[in-house]
Formats: sequence, C-alpha cells, structure tokens
Amino acid sequence: MPHYFHFLKLPAEIRDHIYSFYFKPVDRLVPNGLECDCEDSKGGGFYKFDFAIYSVNKQIKTEAEDVFRRENVFVKIETPWPQAEHHISHEGLVPLVCKTPAAEGFKHAQMTLQISAPLHSFLPQHTLVVLLDDLPLFCDVWFYSSLNYRTLNEHLKVEFTLHDPYYPADPKPIPLKLQRKLLGPFDAVKGLYEVQVNGFEEEVERELRVGMAVPYITPGQSLEASASLMEAGDQAIANGRAQEALDLFIKSFHAIHIVIKGRTRRVLADSFFDDEIEEGRFKGQAGMTMRIILRINLVSRTVGAYLKLAQWAEAAFWGIRSINMLRRGIDTEFESFLGELVAVSDIGLLYLRTGIAVSKMEDSGDAELEKWRDEPFDTDMTRSVNLFGASRKYLKGKDRALIQKELDEYGVGEGVFENDEGSASASASRSDVDSLAPMDRAVADAVEGLQLDEDGLPEAEGSVWS
Repeated sequence: MPHYFHFLKLPAEIRDHIYSFYFKPVDRLVPNGLECDCEDSKGGGFYKFDFAIYSVNKQIKTEAEDVFRRENVFVKIETPWPQAEHHISHEGLVPLVCKTPAAEGFKHAQMTLQISAPLHSFLPQHTLVVLLDDLPLFCDVWFYSSLNYRTLNEHLKVEFTLHDPYYPADPKPIPLKLQRKLLGPFDAVKGLYEVQVNGFEEEVERELRVGMAVPYITPGQSLEASASLMEAGDQAIANGRAQEALDLFIKSFHAIHIVIKGRTRRVLADSFFDDEIEEGRFKGQAGMTMRIILRINLVSRTVGAYLKLAQWAEAAFWGIRSINMLRRGIDTEFESFLGELVAVSDIGLLYLRTGIAVSKMEDSGDAELEKWRDEPFDTDMTRSVNLFGASRKYLKGKDRALIQKELDEYGVGEGVFENDEGSASASASRSDVDSLAPMDRAVADAVEGLQLDEDGLPEAEGSVWS
C-alpha cells in the first residue's frame, strides 16, 4: 500500500520555506532562450515561473500565492525605444520577466517607470518587466550608458508611479522600506530633463532627488580611486593578506568601470575616459591611456594574488587571457613601448607570474591547461618556458634579483635570469603608480585610433577568452 506524505501537517512556517524555494527566481532563470517562448532572448535571460503548485488544492494555492507575492516584487518599464530590450538584457545582462507584447498586459507590477523624451515627442511604446531584485542591474546599465553618452539624460523625462497591484480598489499602505528599495537605485541616474514621482511618501521622493543631485565623479577621480585601491591591495599583499588584496584589486578595476564577476570581465564606459585628465595625480595625462596602464598594473597584481592563494588555474587564466589580447591586439613595437613606460611591475611581471602559474599546472598535469592549448590562439603563451623567455624583454638588469626571489618563492623558473647582469636596487621599493606620473602625451597618440574589443583592449579577431 503506498505511503503518502501529508504536506499540510507540516508547520506553516516550514511550508512557507518550501514555497519560497519552489519559486526561487535564480532557479527559474532560463538563459539564452532555452525552453523559453522568446526565441531571441539572450544575455540576462528570462524568468520562467511555474505555477503548477496552485492546482493542488485551494489551501496550497492561497499559501503559495501569498509567498510568491510577498517575495517577488515586479517593476514595469515603459520606453519609447524598441532596442531597449536588447540593450538592457542582451548587453546589460539584466534578467527579464517578460517584454512586449506580454508585458503590456502585466498587472502585478508594484511600480511603473515611464521613460520619454518630450522635447523630441518620443513617448513610451515598448514595455519590459523586471524583478525588483534586478533593478540595481538595470540602473547600472543606465548609469554606464549616461557615462558613454553624456547628453543622454538631459533629454529624458522619467515618471515613477507606485501601485498596489493586488488590491487596486482598496490599496494597502506600501511600507517605506519597500518604497526606498523601489526608488533608491535610481539615484545613480542623474541630470534628467524632468522627474515625476507619484504615490510615494514625500521623504522617499526627497531622498531620491537628493541622490540624483550628486554629480557623477570625474574620470580623474575614477583613476585616483582605482590607484588608491590598488595601493591598498599592495599593502595587504605585503602583510600576507592575499584574499583581501584580491578583493581590493577587483574593487580597483570597478573604480575605472571594469566589472569582474568570476572569470568574466566587462569593460564599460570607454568614452568616459576619452578626455585629458584635469585633476589629481594624473592631471595632464590622457584618460584612456591611464586606464590601460592601470589595467596592466592590476592584471599583474591579480595574477600575483592568485599565486599567493595557490590558485594556479585562476592565475594562469587571467594572465594568459590578458597576454593573448596584448599580443594579438597591439603590434610588437607598441607593446615594447608600453613595457618601457610601465616598467618591471607591469608587463614583465604579468608574463613572469603567468609563467609561474603555468609551470605549476604543468607539474600537476592540469587538464584545463591542455584544453587551453587546443584553443585557436597563441599557444606559445600557454607554456611556462615561453612566458619566462618573454618576461626577459621587460625585466631589466637592476630588477632581476628581485624577480629571481619571486621565482624562488614558488620553486619554479630556476636559472631564468642567471646569466643577466645587474642586481636589485632601491628602485624596486618604489610605488608602481608613481612610475606613471611622467607619462608623455605620446602614449595617447600611440593608443589613439586603436579599435577596442568588448573587453576594452585593442581589437583582436578570434579571441576565445570572451
């Protein structure tokens, strides 16, 4: 005789937890259009909630529905532009609940955001629905768009309208905490033509307007923040706190609008750094050039932090990825020019530390390394002997003893520099950022006109590291 589990005999609190797991959005996200009615969905993907549980009986439907409504708050976004879906979801990686035409009849939104351009008679005609938890991602997309296109926001009007979607005839008070969560992310959107707020408490609206009035930081301030975070990471490394250093280096990338998540690196707001820097330690330098130099500094440090953590595959991945792009996207003469400017702790250390990581993977017979060698890119740079050899071009005599010490720390690369002249000098202790101060405008001229790829480095065809 079959045995049945009496679900409704569980305590209500446990049943609520089960309903919550059942509807958990991250488990309902369908990427790249798989099993999704939207054939062209890519990027952030679409949520595909399953409500079959509502059919079990009335009590379970009532309980499950209460949990779903409480834990999943929706925002409807109406825009004049049909390409908004591609920009937000495909490029910005924001997951969607639905889009036009299904979104037009969506009745469960807690807030509607209408975007228009009244000076150009552009009115909302296309609708997207997102989860409240993904609203910060949407605002990030808008933030980076406004950095790239500096006159974008001054043409836009936005209107926020708060709803009680489940009791429209007798609306219930919306908690202030929820109101703040709905409006708060939009303080990253600044310089709008007009902002209209409907249904929110005055104090919540006031907080939004105060946040919107704070200007964006300048390119110089971004570079300054990145350099300071990098220096803090250097101090953490010196004090034996490698994980803290790695976290600081990732924050330093983010300060110059390079977002890192796992092994994905997204370079955003390129146009933001087009101009000459007007303040701070980088005053008078070309913003784009300074950003590239800081990136090379940060990549070599990131690889070094992973070495300290004995995460050989991560160190090798980031090193090979960056070296591959440098070698394929920049001609040899310009690569050498950069090497002369950013000195020992940049390109040279990037090759060296990547060589150390690859050597460790070679010793352990790591299968991932073999997979990389099968990929259609510069396989020479997946072999430690070649990486060590390439590093010699950048590591000058006075630096060789210092570098040999780093090799000895990991027990690899014996004799790499044994025939070179020179010894370590006091210059090894200088700040790496200080070496950027005398950069000449000629660097900007060398960079100017290069086509940058989606990773923000000079364009190279056929990269497998996207």
